[in-house]
Amino acid sequence: MDLENETPSDLINQFKKGIFPADGLVLIFSLFLMIVGILNYTRLGQPSTWISTDCGVIVILLMLIYRENRDPRRSYYWLHFLWPILSMAFIYSQCAAWDNLIFRRTFDPLLIKWDSGIFGTDLNRIIAPAVNSLWVDELMHAFYSSYYLILFLPAAVMLWQRKPQAFEMVFSLVLMLYIHFLFFMIFPSDGPIPERGILFDRGVIFIPLMNLIYSVSEQSGGGAFPSTHVSASVLIFLYTVKYAPRLRIPVGIACTGVVLATVYCSYHYAIDSAAGIVTGTLFFFIGQYIYARGRHPSETPALAIQHNV
Repeated sequence: MDLENETPSDLINQFKKGIFPADGLVLIFSLFLMIVGILNYTRLGQPSTWISTDCGVIVILLMLIYRENRDPRRSYYWLHFLWPILSMAFIYSQCAAWDNLIFRRTFDPLLIKWDSGIFGTDLNRIIAPAVNSLWVDELMHAFYSSYYLILFLPAAVMLWQRKPQAFEMVFSLVLMLYIHFLFFMIFPSDGPIPERGILFDRGVIFIPLMNLIYSVSEQSGGGAFPSTHVSASVLIFLYTVKYAPRLRIPVGIACTGVVLATVYCSYHYAIDSAAGIVTGTLFFFIGQYIYARGRHPSETPALAIQHNV
């Protein structure tokens, strides 16, 4: 399409045809973060970097929407579908870095108190030393790293099978995580990550891999309660049980592993994981309820290519 010869009406219609259900969430939340950054420029860390990142997320999304013709044979279609999840890496890091927006101190002492009151002890400091096995440590970190596969593979498989619920799952996931991220900025918590250096001072594959991921993304805490690893894994598992039953066993195993690993590997307090189970389950229903009230033509590709998977 020739952009120079387009009228404003043509451009608007093109965007309407190309928009995917989760796109609106990405645009609104990215704009919200930009406004927060501008209004609190002197108070927040690296505001220019994060505001530029928000602009980049929006520009890429608008380009994908404009170029979208719902042809599943094009790489643009897949990148567009996964962009709300891909961009989550930047947005999560930004919200975790800006968790001192309202409160200068974290609520970790309160969470530790709740944790001990509910579970009777500090599970983070007890479980791994009691097991005292490098290979179990590696296995738990492998489960924790499987979260990054859980985020993408079930949605991609469902889209490949032309299941319209793939769009609903991404919408529900993004809606839930954005609300989590907003809560991180209101209720800051770092979790027990600083203790990891003592508990896991050696590793072979997955411990160094997770240390590298956290080092590259500059995650030293922030955004611990509720656990997004757990909530996202639970929500995706529930969607696979309902709409992609062939995936329920591998996703269920990975989801269970993530729930256990968040505490075992000292990324979260046990109460963070418990809260993640609750929010993941709630937003499975909340996301479906909200999604059902909209009209989503993007669920049906313009070129319906059938695959038997």
